[in-house]
Amino acid sequence: MFEEAEKKIRDARIIPVATVSEEQAAIDLAKSLQNGGMSALEITFRTAEGSKGYEKIAQCISAVRRSCPGLTVGAGTVLNAGTASLAEQAGAQFLVSPGFNSKTVEWCLKRGVPIVPGVCTPSEIEHALEFGLTFLKLFPAEVCGGTRLLKALAGPFPQVSFLPTGGINGSNFESYLSCRNTGAVGGSWMCPESLAAEKKWREIEERCQEITARIRPECAFHPA
Repeated sequence: MFEEAEKKIRDARIIPVATVSEEQAAIDLAKSLQNGGMSALEITFRTAEGSKGYEKIAQCISAVRRSCPGLTVGAGTVLNAGTASLAEQAGAQFLVSPGFNSKTVEWCLKRGVPIVPGVCTPSEIEHALEFGLTFLKLFPAEVCGGTRLLKALAGPFPQVSFLPTGGINGSNFESYLSCRNTGAVGGSWMCPESLAAEKKWREIEERCQEITARIRPECAFHPA
């Protein structure tokens, strides 16, 4: 289960990160991403509406799974086991968290739910290895040290690959993908919340087309 999810993320190379809470908007966004060449989407559990907002986001995940079966759909900003359960029930194919919450990780491992927890220090990476996890989110990537940090981590942790997120944009994503321990990169620059709110699906599609055209063969993931 974990291996399959990791492969889909790595094959996608870029994971668009979206904040959306309306089902039709989520479907339209997903289709624009697919038309632009993207094969994955992370819908974040970011809301100021509490449990009602989380339910609406879960419904968005379910709607996209039904409407876009060829798209790998994950849930982001999974902060606890409760949210993890909601995401799993909605059909999320992988979960992503900004930090490393042992209880959330244990919940996912017990149920076989793929999770990519966030780390930004060697100690956190060592902690993740104790749980048997070798595919981790590097967050906030650019603030933590960016590609310099990734290259430094490759030596002591050759078995670990990363999903850098945070500060990734159209100007630097290629340098991240060129790091041999980057499995994929995540970000919202191709589908910002402002464009989704204005329903500018064609503009999002064109952004994605421009991005996918810039992924060079040498940026393919090469495990150590």
